[in-house]
Amino acid sequence: MGVRFISVNDRFDSKNNTGFTAGLDVAFKTFLHSLYSKDISFKVRNGRIAKAQKGEHLCKLAPYGYQKSKTEKNKLIIDEETAPIIRYVFELALNGLSQAKIAKRLNSEGIDTPLVHRKKKGTHKDRGWTAKVEVNSWTTANVGRILRDIRYTGTMVNGKRTQIAPLSKKSKAVPRDEWIVVANTHEGIVSQETFEAVQKLLPEIGVEAPNMENRTLFSGKVFCGHCGYALKRLMGKHHYFTCLSKVYISSERCFTDRIYEYDVKDVVLIAFKKYAELAIRLKDEIKTANKQSNAKQTDISEQLVKLAGKKHQLSEQRARLFEDFANNKISKEQYLESKSSLSDELDRITFQKTELENKVQGIVPVSETNSTISLLEKLNNIQEVTPELSALVNRITIYDSKRIEINFAFADEITRLCAFQETVNNEYTEVI
Repeated sequence: MGVRFISVNDRFDSKNNTGFTAGLDVAFKTFLHSLYSKDISFKVRNGRIAKAQKGEHLCKLAPYGYQKSKTEKNKLIIDEETAPIIRYVFELALNGLSQAKIAKRLNSEGIDTPLVHRKKKGTHKDRGWTAKVEVNSWTTANVGRILRDIRYTGTMVNGKRTQIAPLSKKSKAVPRDEWIVVANTHEGIVSQETFEAVQKLLPEIGVEAPNMENRTLFSGKVFCGHCGYALKRLMGKHHYFTCLSKVYISSERCFTDRIYEYDVKDVVLIAFKKYAELAIRLKDEIKTANKQSNAKQTDISEQLVKLAGKKHQLSEQRARLFEDFANNKISKEQYLESKSSLSDELDRITFQKTELENKVQGIVPVSETNSTISLLEKLNNIQEVTPELSALVNRITIYDSKRIEINFAFADEITRLCAFQETVNNEYTEVI
């Protein structure tokens, strides 16, 4: 298959053993190593399950309101700095405030969110990931997560996700009835009665829309141009995006209009077609630019040959000049004056040569069958934005219904191609 295989411990290199394999010993050892790795994976997993069944906290970070004990491994203790905020959130919920109003209250009082708190403590990167609902201001999402987290009653929950296969880095959600729940593992911040009373006041968690493909067409890619947070996609006769920051933060001046999803699709479709038209035009212009680039390289190469010849002549003249001085054909003053003049001329030629060589290195021809151009050419006749095409969209920033900015994955490459074509044209014009 054209792959070079090296086994250091077995002193085997397929490059030196063309025509035959490494033998049964290497294959058998590799097989045993694979089985051993899988066995270790199962043992580690079973070990974690055993710890979870004992009610140990297995995450690297403690939940907001707690901290990890420094004396007892995998044990949670109350964080006196953030636990009062948890109690305050539950108190506001018991007083009848909705999650949105609680979020607005916390923001107005300047209380740090869990994410901001972790950033101040320098632990926000320890977890290795950040949920999309985590932002620098309180929202319905992070308030709801606190109010629904049973760990605040002293009950430990583990096993919400599991690996899809041994040695795999991918995981999948575990059904709620299969979670590992152990009561009274640590001191609770709120009582069980308070927690249950709040659960009765919370709205039911919504069911996901059946048309998942359509629902996630621009998932995680649509943002507000004013506050920078992700826009909320809401259901209606026609799905639409809106910014909820103004609900939680009184100082925000985000747009209040609804931006319908079909309008966003139309704008993205138009943008795709504009790029397709640009790609078609660029293909011809790059072909011309490459011809100009080749002509410029030829011209510079000829100049470099002339400079090299002239430099060689001057070097010989300087050598002969020294011989004349050594043979007393010229005086010392004449020698030094002529040598200085030749040296200045040689320095000037060396400088010109360096400049021309740098220009040659900067002229890198672009393939006329560039993959980005080929891709965009095919988009000229598209009729709708598909999930495959939405993957080419990095970010959609909406300021209002009249201003929408789209960042495409191929934008940098198109910019590079345009810059190449423009640079070659400008430099070629100067040469002419």
